[in-house]
Amino acid sequence: MSRVLVVANETVGAEELLGALRQIEDERTSEYLVVVPARPLHQQHGVLWSQAGAIEAAAARLEATLAILAHEGLTATGQIGDIRPLDAIGDALMDFDATLIVISTHAEARSHWLRAGLVEKVRRRFGRAVVHVVAQPAHINA
Repeated sequence: MSRVLVVANETVGAEELLGALRQIEDERTSEYLVVVPARPLHQQHGVLWSQAGAIEAAAARLEATLAILAHEGLTATGQIGDIRPLDAIGDALMDFDATLIVISTHAEARSHWLRAGLVEKVRRRFGRAVVHVVAQPAHINA
């Protein structure tokens, strides 16, 4: 059984991500841990937000995604992660020894994570196989 760490924010329930997880499951039985960093959606300079609000929104996205994965027949648990996705991944790996990390982002023009080089940083820092999925935002009420 493989262990797959899934990291996503706005794209957490996107069809592109779900398709990638279905493909992984078709190849081998897997256990999934979904981590949603507690980041505010549409974070922009000058926009007011609260950490509590970001955690609440991330929890709603996570709960909806876990329900979708359960409906798909995938064994998944989840957690809210650090606001910094690299730290959220490191924290998750302390308790969940993933054999594969799946990172779901928007396209580069819209993705702060890609502009910050997150996918390559994860590959270098954690030495695990990484799959990058480019997705459209999911339509999950959060």
